[in-house]
Amino acid sequence: MHRNTYLFVSVLAVFTALVIGVNIGRQVVLSPSPTPTPIVTPPQAATISAVKPYRNSFCKVAFDYPDSFTFLESASGSAVFSGPAAGDVLLVTCQKEIPRPAITQENIEDIRIGTVAAKLYHTQSEKDGTLIDSFIFQHPGTKLDVFLAGTGEIFQKLLQTLTIF
Repeated sequence: MHRNTYLFVSVLAVFTALVIGVNIGRQVVLSPSPTPTPIVTPPQAATISAVKPYRNSFCKVAFDYPDSFTFLESASGSAVFSGPAAGDVLLVTCQKEIPRPAITQENIEDIRIGTVAAKLYHTQSEKDGTLIDSFIFQHPGTKLDVFLAGTGEIFQKLLQTLTIF
């Protein structure tokens, strides 16, 4: 037999053995061991007992946030507020031309803060399906877009206390 033919037949035999082995492995069904069903307890609803005022002089907005939250403010005027529960997070930032979420019109609310028109975008986290609200408007004085994001009742209460200065 010619050397190239021998090599071709050898490679073909190895390839065939691998394909057959993989297909046999797919057909073997192992009985899954019973896994315990985790008991999921819903997170405690965050209650807002006392609030602290927050004033961002760069973005020129102010609002009240729960005193149980801690916040970290950066030199760029952005701030992150985190609460005691894992999902309790509030964000605020401002910059030129913040991209708007690409979502359907029924998930967008038009809201006014005084004379300023704003949009509230209702989206979900791709990771775990958590509902996220994003509030975006252009500040009339600075001409920067202001972005506020958060979840649930705490974010809705923040929006009720939001003032633009």
